[in-house]
Amino acid sequence: MLNQTAIYAIRAMGFLAQQDTEKPVLSSTIASEMKIPRNFLSKILNRLAQAGLILTTRGRGGGVTLSRPKSDILLYEVVNLFMKVDDYKLCLLGMNNCDGSCGLHLRWRIISEQFEKMLNKTTIAQAL
Repeated sequence: MLNQTAIYAIRAMGFLAQQDTEKPVLSSTIASEMKIPRNFLSKILNRLAQAGLILTTRGRGGGVTLSRPKSDILLYEVVNLFMKVDDYKLCLLGMNNCDGSCGLHLRWRIISEQFEKMLNKTTIAQAL
């Protein structure tokens, strides 16, 4: 259900959350350890920083750290930056004027609500 960018973002955030110290981690280390293409990771980290989920420090001793405790960062905050979670609430068949009468509508609504609930109730710390 998640796109590749959201998966990479969760992997990067999870790696940062696993660090024992608050010492910044080089993006090249994250890319290498998490098997994320460096250029792609750079764009992901930039977006996470703009959203205030990570802090970046330039120069010697610089790198990336979480901006808040890992127990305070929800998966929804990360995932929703890279894909619109609300799109999963739309008609599964892509109908613009869905009245909810098709056989899939109720079933899909249950799944999409559970998906969103899981993202909103799971922190980065719990995802490790």
